[in-house]
Amino acid sequence: MSPSDDLLARLDRIALALEATSRAPGTPRTPPGGRALSWSPAGGFRPVRRLSEVAPELLIGIDRQKEALYGNVRRFVAGAPAHDALLWGERGAGKSSLVRSLLTAIPDDALALVEVGEAHIAGVPTLLDALEPDPRRWVLFFDDLSYAGAGDQSRELKVLLEGGLEARPANTLVVATSNRRHLVPESFARSDEIHPEEAVAEAVSLADRFGLSLGFYSFDEPTYLAAVQRHLGALGVGAPGDWQRTALQWALARGIRSGRAALQAAKEIAGHPADP
Repeated sequence: MSPSDDLLARLDRIALALEATSRAPGTPRTPPGGRALSWSPAGGFRPVRRLSEVAPELLIGIDRQKEALYGNVRRFVAGAPAHDALLWGERGAGKSSLVRSLLTAIPDDALALVEVGEAHIAGVPTLLDALEPDPRRWVLFFDDLSYAGAGDQSRELKVLLEGGLEARPANTLVVATSNRRHLVPESFARSDEIHPEEAVAEAVSLADRFGLSLGFYSFDEPTYLAAVQRHLGALGVGAPGDWQRTALQWALARGIRSGRAALQAAKEIAGHPADP
């Protein structure tokens, strides 16, 4: 190697080192192994070490939603066309739990889940760059999504779902949960804007970009009690005493019969000794 070639090689190494040190914290990094990760622009990928798994059989009263979401994600894992999904409806009705149950219901190492906070939506293009070369099929999970008005985050999410010039990597699918069907806060109805309907239309246009929309509702009494009983069994407890009355009082105090209320009621019943 001539002196000039050696100098050029050294300059190349210096340039590469300078480039590496000047990268933003959110520069794409290869996702680590594992089926559950969280991601943020500043921290990159973080393995979920204590996964909050949910057994599909404990999800009572949402059989139609389970079948639809599981079937959609199975298509995605198989490489067939699949929809981005929005799970909306009553609080505690099982939306997030259903998403967390995916890894149990679909025990395929090709499927991986990465959770992204709503505050980090603007950084998702960086995340997509990191996921694209990975051989796994990635579900991007946005939990408890809301719409706070026109802004960078909503625009980024619209582009992510549908409508951008750059295509999204084929190995990515979006699943989001929200308490609102159209991601529209009630405050829009009382907005002081001159044309509040335009803000509502913009929010609805975001919800319309999800091909699969699944509603979750409060339970009727038999479904709620069946859920409590199923959770009692999972906790290794029978049906002590007048457990139904306790379970119904628990739901009444919280103003809703839901999967979350059923689990809480089961814990309350299991935490007390059986009546003599």
